Amino acid sequence: MKPNISKILAAVLAVSPLLITSCSEQDYYEVNINDVPEASAYVDAVNITVDQETNTAYFEFNGKGTYPVWIIDGKSYSTNMSFSRYYRKAGEYSVEVKVGNGNGVSKGTITKTFTVDKTKMTGFAGFVYDSEFNLWPKSEHKINSFWYAPGWNQIADPSCSFSTDMISLTLPEATTDQWQAQMHVGTDISLPAGEHYDGSVIFTANMDMNNITMKIHPDGDDDDSHSFFCSQKINLKADEPAAFFFSDLEAAVDMNNLVYTFDFGGNPAGVEIMIENIVLKNHKDDDGTVLPELPSEPEPNWVAWDSPDNLFHGITCTPSFWYAPGWAQIADPEFSDDGAGTYTFALPVAAPERWQAQCMLNTDIRIDDPTVPYDFTCTIESNVDIPAVMVKLVQTDEGPDNKHDGNFFCADEMPVAAGTNKFWRASLTPAEGKAMQAVTLVLDFGTCPDNTEIKVSNIIFQVHHD
Repeated sequence: MKPNISKILAAVLAVSPLLITSCSEQDYYEVNINDVPEASAYVDAVNITVDQETNTAYFEFNGKGTYPVWIIDGKSYSTNMSFSRYYRKAGEYSVEVKVGNGNGVSKGTITKTFTVDKTKMTGFAGFVYDSEFNLWPKSEHKINSFWYAPGWNQIADPSCSFSTDMISLTLPEATTDQWQAQMHVGTDISLPAGEHYDGSVIFTANMDMNNITMKIHPDGDDDDSHSFFCSQKINLKADEPAAFFFSDLEAAVDMNNLVYTFDFGGNPAGVEIMIENIVLKNHKDDDGTVLPELPSEPEPNWVAWDSPDNLFHGITCTPSFWYAPGWAQIADPEFSDDGAGTYTFALPVAAPERWQAQCMLNTDIRIDDPTVPYDFTCTIESNVDIPAVMVKLVQTDEGPDNKHDGNFFCADEMPVAAGTNKFWRASLTPAEGKAMQAVTLVLDFGTCPDNTEIKVSNIIFQVHHD
């Protein structure tokens, strides 16, 4: 049979019509479309090796008179005879290769697989994703909803790719405030009260991102008083994956159909964010993870309590309470102020859960410049052990309809032993980056037993001192 011959004229015409008269028909390049390569004949010409120390895969093609078309993640990636590519995450990967020559590109493809042994991180990589104890990959999960509202005006949901292993999304419009770029991921995971849990998530963004919020809570209940993990902040450097983790965290109540709420409020326009390696497991199940030693922050040099540099000295301070053992509010705790910086609280009835014994010291301290860092300390003396005391230095609400509980300097829980305990935090700025018309110190003694008496003294709030 006579071969099917095509004569390539379009390229010649595009260069110059004069070339048509200066060349004979035999000078045109002839393409035989029946003589394209068979991909299957070049399987041995495709070689992939992985340097497991650097997580770099090296791709080579050794087909004489032909060239490769490397297809990675469904897209044509390269036609080079050799190249390398970095893979951060452990796993099995595949690449497709078509083979071309002067007559065209093969219809068939070659598929090669290779393995990357370990996930590479500059720091801690979280708990073991593939562990038998990880509840996430065994669960049903989906995106419940978005709330994407630059300037508090909701717009179209961001583009998002969702799978068990990875969630990636692009936020085309910038936002300025916390909670303006929310994504809610629902699951069928339910955790019983009283059990303790570990978890981790790896975040990567292609731009710097500050104050990403991750909050885990039961479906339909994102109140901080019930969620065992809430309002945690994550900061990212561009293209540097970071693992956020928690360990030995107790479920305060039964946690049914957990929802992971991620908020990217404050994001730059066009940022691309990847969320992967989500792990949630019972703390008693050991997956072999060795937790990193967290760097110890040097304690600031504190001014004297009666120094004019202590913002908590010489102020108007008004107490208020929400005392509700079993979530049923009762009479306020007994309170006294000795006028010399010591405040005493007497709680006669046990409050078994967080936020059930809130004691507020409302002040007239103003914060006009939210970029200035502050240090805070206080001494807590108790007559009994209290498993968890919450210390939250927060912007004061302006009436019941104008809440400011998201704009805080610190919101930290600590165990308090019978006797004297010191709490301190350094280099604090408001979480939402906003000025505060007034500051309230919230002390929650939820988890206290019957007949608890607490003295809080030596409260110092100062501009940051190294």
